[in-house]
Amino acid sequence: MPRGRRAVPCGGGSSPGGEAALGWRRRWVRGDSSSRHTPRQALPRGSAGGCRLSGSEGLGRAGPTHTGLGRMSRQAGRGTESKKMSSELFTLTYGALVTQLCKDYENDEDVNKQLDKMGYNIGVRLIEDFLARSNVGRCHDFRETADVIAKVAFKMYLGITPSITNWSPAGDEFSLILENNPLVDFVELPDNHSSLIYSNLLCGVLRGALEMVQMAVDVKFVQDTLKGDGVTEIRMKFVKRIEDNLPAGEE
Repeated sequence: MPRGRRAVPCGGGSSPGGEAALGWRRRWVRGDSSSRHTPRQALPRGSAGGCRLSGSEGLGRAGPTHTGLGRMSRQAGRGTESKKMSSELFTLTYGALVTQLCKDYENDEDVNKQLDKMGYNIGVRLIEDFLARSNVGRCHDFRETADVIAKVAFKMYLGITPSITNWSPAGDEFSLILENNPLVDFVELPDNHSSLIYSNLLCGVLRGALEMVQMAVDVKFVQDTLKGDGVTEIRMKFVKRIEDNLPAGEE
């Protein structure tokens, strides 16, 4: 098909000016330069079937980079908003869990035990995901363990990096200081739950995860911003290394 046939006007069909348009097309294909018509209709059709305009729209085709950057910026913005929404959803979901436990159990001590137990079960399963995603090696002492917990684990799952302080002289005990605890956003403890350790789930998670790498630890909250303290402090103490119980004759 001759290339000149692409010059069919976008209106097409049997419009009132169809015959004149057809005559213009024949003269343009024959190379008749006497026509006073400007072949604007010869521009390629758009993806939706209409004519692509000249001028600023045509020039826009030369700048896809700006469109791409705008799209990337919007996607990055959506990613940040999504993370924020996920964090808030997690916080609210955890709050609903604690509220339900307070309804199910008569006193705060029982709620604290249940939160620790739930956290332990989470930690036992979470350690496999953590090791796979972080690619950290075996820790040689408790100080290395503290660094991995604060700088990798908390950052990965809660988006915060606690500071490590108050080491014992023997190097078997330290504190994690949480300037910002995402679990307590939007939370205020009522007066009748003064003994509730609201974030006790974290202690269970740490205890269960470390037990899976053969470390028995004692974990507890010693300060809590929900109870008026300036910071949230988790105290961790190394108890013993758990040895593998292999059958007799196997090493």
